[in-house]
Amino acid sequence: MATEITMPKLSDTMEEGVLISWKKSPGERVDRGDIIAEIETDKATMELEAFASGILLETRVKAGDLVPVGTVIGIIGSEGEKISSGEASPSPEISKQAGDSQSKSEVKVSEKEPPYEKSLPIAESGSEPPPRERKEAEADKTLGGGMEKASPMVRRMARDQGIDLSRVTGTGPDGRILKEDLEAFLPQAEIKQELPQSSKTAAVLTEATESLPSRRSSLSGGSEQLSRMRTAIARTVIESWQTIPHFTVVMDIEMGAAEDLHKSFKDVGDPVSLNDFIIKSVATALLDYPRLNASWAEDKIDIHPEVNIGIAVNVADGLLVPVLHDCGNLSLREIAHQSRELIERARTGKTAQGDLSGGTFTVSNMGMLGVDAFTAIILPPQAGILAIGTVADAAVVRKGHIVVARMMTAVLSADHRVVDGAYGAGFMKKLKEILENPVRLML
Repeated sequence: MATEITMPKLSDTMEEGVLISWKKSPGERVDRGDIIAEIETDKATMELEAFASGILLETRVKAGDLVPVGTVIGIIGSEGEKISSGEASPSPEISKQAGDSQSKSEVKVSEKEPPYEKSLPIAESGSEPPPRERKEAEADKTLGGGMEKASPMVRRMARDQGIDLSRVTGTGPDGRILKEDLEAFLPQAEIKQELPQSSKTAAVLTEATESLPSRRSSLSGGSEQLSRMRTAIARTVIESWQTIPHFTVVMDIEMGAAEDLHKSFKDVGDPVSLNDFIIKSVATALLDYPRLNASWAEDKIDIHPEVNIGIAVNVADGLLVPVLHDCGNLSLREIAHQSRELIERARTGKTAQGDLSGGTFTVSNMGMLGVDAFTAIILPPQAGILAIGTVADAAVVRKGHIVVARMMTAVLSADHRVVDGAYGAGFMKKLKEILENPVRLML
């Protein structure tokens, strides 16, 4: 039986995605788990895995098309299988920058939506592209990059680097320029740009040295076009700040015992970070305070059956929050292993399907940046987020004596519709007990 390939919802805020390239061609064999396409969301570029095995019978969307979530983009079935003809289901909302779908066949299959996923609304596109898209199109013409040659992401990369796409050889379908083609071309372009400058180096340095006393540093003014990621972040934090009544609970936690246990792992070559201890402790505390592992749903509160911890990760031009699923049932070592992989994929732009969806609580740690304490904004539809500061020496009083201890400040932001201050304080007290007696994490 034929199976539809639909544009998946790859993050909680995703409403549409750009199909960058097909990794399989019609008629090719596909096995479950194979990478069949590359998709650009509002947050990252991801690889789309096949959820069925068979032959890729047809592709309905071309590389470069902007496609709404749920749209049928292709069909997998048995070799020689006939598909009933009819109007293709995917097309009404495909952006004008996209080409027409390649087929007009339709197959009906059931589809399950991932748990806990709620996305923010995005305004529907009108008959005329918005000013940003018009500017980008004009820039594409200036750089020689026709829209039929590359995806929006590749065109944006070319604009940022000042690369004329007509000089880049595409290896994609019909000569389409892929991200890999542009990345391979960039070193060549940099070398060519550097060569003419080398002969002028001495003169430039002399001129700069002579005029140094009279020269004043200044910032270059101007405006900057928003990326899709920056736009998504702006939309999310506005929605959160305007609709979720935040309150905060601040608590100082002694981290000496946790650091000692962390050091014992490090001494035996086991890569478990201090942040892994914090994530495990949060997951354990949430099992006792499940209303913080919940979502507001207007006429009810949805308490989630699994603790799925989002990890705030700083990336170029923004922030990603990959999710560690079912943390309550993971060991400390399992959390360490999975978190490393999630963070690596997020920072290298190789986020996998499902990495960014289904979070029920988030941990944002800026301690490695030397931040003492900060307040984080809740990520909808979650009910809480924990902000972690740096671990540093501090003077504390014990039995009437001043001693030095390793202290960390944690700040809980919570949804006041879901929990009250005393409940949030109870959660923080529990978290403090766990982190100050971390041996229980090993049980």
